[in-house]
Amino acid sequence: MEMQMIDGIRWLGRKHRWGLELGLWAVGIGLVSSLPYVVGYLAVGPERRFMGFAFNVSDHVQYFAWWRAFQQGFLAPNLLTPEPTPATYFNLLWWLLAQVSRIAGLGYEATYQVLRVLSILITVAVLGLLYRRVVPSVSQARAMLAMALLGSGFAWLHPVVKRLQGWLPFPSLMAPYVPSIAEPNTFFSAIAYPHFLIALASITAILWLAYEGIECGRWRASLGAGLLALSLSLHHTYDLLTVGAVLGGWLLWRMMTRRSLPWTEGAHAALVLGMAAPGALYMAWLTRQDPTWREVLAQFVNAGVFTPPPLQLLLLLGLPFLLALVGLEGARRWRAWTPVEAWMGVWFLAHLPLAYLPLSFQIHLLNGWQVPIAYWAVRGVERAVRWQPRWTFSRGMRWALILSLPANLYLLGWRILDLSRGQPPYSLHRDEVAALDWVAAHDCADGVVMAPEPVGAFVPMWTGCRAFLAHWTGTLRFFERREQVRAFYSPAMGEPARRALIERYGITRVIVGADGASLEEIPWLIPVFQRPRAAVFVVQMAREGASPGGAP
Repeated sequence: MEMQMIDGIRWLGRKHRWGLELGLWAVGIGLVSSLPYVVGYLAVGPERRFMGFAFNVSDHVQYFAWWRAFQQGFLAPNLLTPEPTPATYFNLLWWLLAQVSRIAGLGYEATYQVLRVLSILITVAVLGLLYRRVVPSVSQARAMLAMALLGSGFAWLHPVVKRLQGWLPFPSLMAPYVPSIAEPNTFFSAIAYPHFLIALASITAILWLAYEGIECGRWRASLGAGLLALSLSLHHTYDLLTVGAVLGGWLLWRMMTRRSLPWTEGAHAALVLGMAAPGALYMAWLTRQDPTWREVLAQFVNAGVFTPPPLQLLLLLGLPFLLALVGLEGARRWRAWTPVEAWMGVWFLAHLPLAYLPLSFQIHLLNGWQVPIAYWAVRGVERAVRWQPRWTFSRGMRWALILSLPANLYLLGWRILDLSRGQPPYSLHRDEVAALDWVAAHDCADGVVMAPEPVGAFVPMWTGCRAFLAHWTGTLRFFERREQVRAFYSPAMGEPARRALIERYGITRVIVGADGASLEEIPWLIPVFQRPRAAVFVVQMAREGASPGGAP
């Protein structure tokens, strides 16, 4: 009986070895990328609470503000700004997560970790199946998968140069934000941006199915690509630019090599993009016609983050990109590409102009580049070992991966160190969390909540109330509002100026955080919740033509 079981396990391993490998990759990436969260939860003392995000808290609280709103309705208003806005926004990913959370009774932290796990599983599966399809050997597919999942650039040079600048007048190699650009870095996205992984898997699956449809004449595959493109248009719309550029570039390659118009292939591509059109048109309408969302999109420049200049971009992409250039074997070879090489070649080349389009969100168009980079990087290693007869492909790939890892090790260590400090915005004082709980338990009466910036960021997702200041793009006139908040909590601001600000924006709740601002002497602020390090006040002043309101 035991021998039969052992034989059965061996047969299963041989039959599904690639699937088992993908499972091990997903488990490994999932466990290692979870280390910052483990440290975040363990490092805070009894007085503080880790808020569940390892990086870029401001963006995540925006997503979970949508998540909370979608639990109440099909469309979401903008709760990140004091202006009342109609519910006009839809995002498929966060709507689905909201429904799962509502049905399963999951809070935002559990929902976020479920999203991380699913995004890693889906991404590893899609990339593994793609590479197994486009190369003949398992060893090549394994190498490409490893490079796509673990490859990173020369971002580790940034802290080294900063340290050297303490002794020598050494010039900076890259802007401070460059090392933390996650779009072309799968591993860092697994730590900090699971929705980037969902978009990456979507781009990959769409282009894979579109290739199957165009190259093999399979309309069912093109239909599947179109359905995925429609879903992508409803949660990461701008990635359709990548899909369209690759499809258009591949058709151009077909036309130039065959010297005829590829009508059938064009029909497949039109089906894919045509099915995505409704979602894309909806987002275009929303950001052009709706005044709130038009201004939200315009404020994307507030982040001050764009695609780095070419040299810094090269440092960001690093050794995998350099190996990919070797694998391409020069610009003249494109006429001799096989269909698979053409697909991956066009995909690789399309990202460079996409990354520098004059768009405020241009940096997001780096997402997906790691897929063709990994393909051509492995081809580059194969070409390089032919120049060095003493090297084998396995040895070359081993060194390529080792030299591509340091930036990810730096990013992982940086997040662990940063979260171990237990400081805002990654953690809040428990009294501040209790103040948010109080606001969540009491009706906002369509009013606005004023809070210090680290606490105010959590107001929409935690309480469902509109925040005066919450997010660098979602809060309209963000920098003006930030200065108004600083002034409001400053002793230098007089009572009449505070009153004018409150009345102008319809503020009904005021939270005082752990910074210790004193508002007790203001007669029209009624304390309703008080802890040593946080308090909640209700605005209660007589207004002409209205009854005093607010206090429960």
